[in-house]
Amino acid sequence: MAPNSLPFAPSRRKVKSLTALLTLIVLISMVLVACGGGTTQNNQTSSKHILKVAAQSYDFAQSGFNPFNTHTNAGILGLVYETLYFVNVNGGAFTPMLATSYKWNSDNTQVTFTMRPNVKWSDGQPFTADDVVFTFNAMKQYPAADSNGVWSFLSNVTAPDPNTVVMTFQKAYPPVLVTIAGHVYIIPKHIFASVGDPTKYLTDKPVGTGPFTLTRYQADLAVFDKNPNYWQANQVKVNEVRFPEYKDNSTMQLALPKGDIDWAGYFSPTLQQDFVAKDPAHFHLYMDAVNLYSICPNQKDPLVGGQAGLPVRLALSSAIDRNAIAAQATAGLEPPGSMTGLVLPTAKDWLDPQFSGLPMTADVAAAQKYLTDAGFTKGPDGIYQKNGKRLSLTLRSVDTYSDWNAAAKLIADQAKAVGIEIKNVTVGEDNYYTLRTNGKYDYQLMLCGMVGGPTPYYLYNQYLNSAQIGQGKFNFVGWNDSKTDGYLTQYASTTDPTAQKQAIMGIQKVFVQNQPYIPLWTGADYDEYSTKNFTGWPDQNNPYSSGSPNTAPDIEMVILHLQPV
Repeated sequence: MAPNSLPFAPSRRKVKSLTALLTLIVLISMVLVACGGGTTQNNQTSSKHILKVAAQSYDFAQSGFNPFNTHTNAGILGLVYETLYFVNVNGGAFTPMLATSYKWNSDNTQVTFTMRPNVKWSDGQPFTADDVVFTFNAMKQYPAADSNGVWSFLSNVTAPDPNTVVMTFQKAYPPVLVTIAGHVYIIPKHIFASVGDPTKYLTDKPVGTGPFTLTRYQADLAVFDKNPNYWQANQVKVNEVRFPEYKDNSTMQLALPKGDIDWAGYFSPTLQQDFVAKDPAHFHLYMDAVNLYSICPNQKDPLVGGQAGLPVRLALSSAIDRNAIAAQATAGLEPPGSMTGLVLPTAKDWLDPQFSGLPMTADVAAAQKYLTDAGFTKGPDGIYQKNGKRLSLTLRSVDTYSDWNAAAKLIADQAKAVGIEIKNVTVGEDNYYTLRTNGKYDYQLMLCGMVGGPTPYYLYNQYLNSAQIGQGKFNFVGWNDSKTDGYLTQYASTTDPTAQKQAIMGIQKVFVQNQPYIPLWTGADYDEYSTKNFTGWPDQNNPYSSGSPNTAPDIEMVILHLQPV
């Protein structure tokens, strides 16, 4: 039985220069609380250490400062509301937050959490196991609040005492712990018990267990002050967090090197020259490779799908110069993709040594051999053909995604060099995502962005599990393979790291031999930061977090590490 898909990290959001920004319509106004001076205050000369984090217009939507709204306000997740654990996408380490420990039963169908003692809500009320049980049961009662789908795995959640939570599952599935512990934000029972559907609750005074409380919220600025009731307040060296609003990436790009903000998360191909080069001693980038961009071939198309299309997939994969494509699409800021489907170098500990030397540049001879061995012959125009049909493929992209379209042009040129014709077509963004998720597979090839997780299992499971084929699901290519499903089940049925690693290596072998999708470059969680006012940021040498201010609860973990200069 193939394991169910786990919708990992739904809060992960990429801020791309091509994204259309929402217009502000309604804003919640609040009483101004003294915040230690104006926004131009110099952190280095003041006793109040203020961290300034760039936010964009849609971070100021009216969401009632509620973790169950579909679009939460800037800073609410992580700074106000917390999870049981922080799960690091770089390797999957669990850091205790509201829970201090967890233990599986012998058959992995039940997990018991021990709650952290002496935690208070920001209004002074005690936090207990009842708050956790209430949170999960509210998600069961109001399915719209269960955006992570945890009740498709859970059977019941109980609190045998004020310090213990027991979660029982419908069947053994340990990977769901990442979502349950790391991506469900706990709400106070004494506030939410009387509000009904939690997704519709509006407030301008959110009560959480996190390190900050909301003190000001206006059209162009959100301000959070240090929470004196926070359970590890002595670890918080930032006194205040400000989210100034920027209408687009271009205005952010001007503010960052000027020192108007300390931290941002956006992509620009000119970040090195426009930001880092302005002050290399203090201005830094951390492009944490956690996601993947690929060519997704339609497994139901006779030219590129199934066993019949295997030679073409292998030939196309061999024709690609991944180094050149990564340089073109990301200005070299993000590494090339691996033919294993692993997100490297982040997942290097999972890499089967036999695949450590896979090429990143084009191998024209290998590509052409795949085709000739399959009975293709080169036509007078240099394009291979078989049974009177030219090897001509269509590759779909999004008309406004300039990085994708630059990569698509390069892919077409590289494919043509080995005798494969690729015709690039683009559609509108909304149309693209509708076509991608409708499960009808009306394409031959399309460019796809794929979300990773704390181990390779989460990406493999999301995009290769046969249970994920169909309307609204994530196996866009339609890969249906019993070996792949078997390895996914092996991983998901155990907490033994040796057995899990064997399963991931098994999937790598299937992937290299079949190329169910064709990796191009890794996708980063974008992170630009300055060390002028604060140090302690995550980087390649200390990847304790993805580092992006656009991900939650990573933002809390980063701030807990920051030290004022």
